[in-house]
Amino acid sequence: MPRCDGDKLMNEWELVESAKSGEMQALSALLNQTFVDRAITVKVSLQSTCLRILLEADQVPDSEATIALIQDRMQDIKSDRIQSVQVFGRVNGVNRSVWSETLTLESSALLTSTAVHPPQTSGSRSRSRIRSIDSKGSSALLTGFILAIALTIISPFRVLFHGFLILVHEIGHAATHWLFGRPAIPTVNLAYGGGVTLVFDQSIFVICLVYLAIAFLAYCCRRYRFILVLLGIFTSIYSICLSTSINLILSIFMGHGMELVAIAVCLYLSISGYFCRSSGDRSIYSMLGFFTLFADVQFAWNLAHDLDYREMYEGGIGGVIDNDFVILARDYFNVDLSVVATDFLIGCVIVPLIVLLVFYTEFWLREWLDRMLLA
Repeated sequence: MPRCDGDKLMNEWELVESAKSGEMQALSALLNQTFVDRAITVKVSLQSTCLRILLEADQVPDSEATIALIQDRMQDIKSDRIQSVQVFGRVNGVNRSVWSETLTLESSALLTSTAVHPPQTSGSRSRSRIRSIDSKGSSALLTGFILAIALTIISPFRVLFHGFLILVHEIGHAATHWLFGRPAIPTVNLAYGGGVTLVFDQSIFVICLVYLAIAFLAYCCRRYRFILVLLGIFTSIYSICLSTSINLILSIFMGHGMELVAIAVCLYLSISGYFCRSSGDRSIYSMLGFFTLFADVQFAWNLAHDLDYREMYEGGIGGVIDNDFVILARDYFNVDLSVVATDFLIGCVIVPLIVLLVFYTEFWLREWLDRMLLA
């Protein structure tokens, strides 16, 4: 037998009373009833005295209209357990919110509505999203800079942390060889010190696994045209590299290339604070980043300007294994070794500048990426 309007009103009244006591199921049911005509799904959770409301729909939920409806509904509920409300809007299947709003309540009445990170549409608003390094980040950079100088000057500590460079260097070789189908194992060179990567013959099986991984990633991201385009470009470039000597050049270069990556990652984690559980973590990242930077700058400068150092480097490892830049300069680029060393030195200077540029424009880059993913 169909329920009458009186039954429906009574049910809503019961939900409101339950929501006032802080029952999340009742509050979720009320909000879903509010947005059912707009095809918007509502999920709620309570963290301390802050109510978090997630709105999901096939299209980006309109922030102004949905916030107005939530304000009206929260005026009906007036729960003492809820002092603020955070509202997030996102598209179904997308893990990142497109916009968010914070509503502050006091004495069971709505006071303010403040945007946390709505999409930026104008140049002036984008400029207001430029990030700055906080005091902890500045302190971590300075501490790491000083420690890195000390490690570079004091020989015993320099030798100890040189192992970090060896690890990064050989992993760079090994990872790139694997990417292009050559199984590789990074090892320590017990005979002459340093490290060496054992490389085996190229395997069609490994190459097929790489293409299967790309295909699987494309399937998982099939809803995002932007990612599919990037994967298509990557696959084309990868195939060209695989069929030419470029893959060998990259595999040889990425020993020192991975050191540049380590500099960028360590410095970025230091100034941003990402993946740092304590304040000391940021200083450690900074120290490793600057230590790697100083070691690479010193190496490249000596290789480009010190004839004795260059002669020693050209002699190879134990006079048997040629060093990376010697192979690149002689066998692939047909240039003097100092040219390759100078180019690497320029790369060492550019990497910290790129890190700062990405950090300062991170909010803008995120918003641009969000728009690309939703396109």
